[in-house]
Amino acid sequence: MYVGALSGATRPVITPASAGVLSRPTSGVPANMYYLGGVTNATVSFNDGEQEYYLLGGGGFADSVKVTQRCQASITSYFQKDLDGSSIDETAFDEAMDVILRGRTEKDFEIYVEIFKFLGGQTYDLTCFAATVMNYNESYPADNLVETTFDLMSRSTYGTGRCTISGAILPTTPNA
Repeated sequence: MYVGALSGATRPVITPASAGVLSRPTSGVPANMYYLGGVTNATVSFNDGEQEYYLLGGGGFADSVKVTQRCQASITSYFQKDLDGSSIDETAFDEAMDVILRGRTEKDFEIYVEIFKFLGGQTYDLTCFAATVMNYNESYPADNLVETTFDLMSRSTYGTGRCTISGAILPTTPNA
């Protein structure tokens, strides 16, 4: 999972998948995307809103049409210090966690999220969306550990589908 801060009202241009194949957005994507490390659990759900209607002569049975769609990623993670290169910066958060923390208090702050599931070769199932951070919580289960939970709620269009990506997705060094 990668996150990056969006600037102003600019959101990535996400085109819904065609025949299950998604093109990774290129326009409006943040220049700096950060790997969200320390994640212990993530749940992604796609929620539909519907409007019911009835047809005259339809025997009294309801029908419906989808009117809204939203993607929600519920994340459980550990608070991360900044691990740049070979040293630990004791005075800073990990860059990805810093993006999330900005979203907990700035209500109009949006982030761009990419969630990859490796299928094999260069094929991934990708879910991507602009989001806002909601329902941020911290718990302190043991000495010097801080567990965080939060929801990334989509704003605007989300994309999901198979995509081909050349190169490595997982970082080889911290914050790579």
